[in-house]
Amino acid sequence: MKNENTTRLEALVNVGNGDKKIWRRIGVAFPLKNREGFNVKLELIPAPTGGAYEFILVEPSSKEVEE
Repeated sequence: MKNENTTRLEALVNVGNGDKKIWRRIGVAFPLKNREGFNVKLELIPAPTGGAYEFILVEPSSKEVEE
């Protein structure tokens, strides 16, 4: 994914149980202006699972998210 083609990404966390995945938006990410990378702004921090904080970044137009 190239920064110049991306205006923003959404940060999502899986809040579903077991096999059912329910994705909740927890923030956004914007491309950095001066170098490769993203500035991530979270509205909340997901609870750790297995000792790690886990979320995904996807393009806003994504309707279905696969792991």
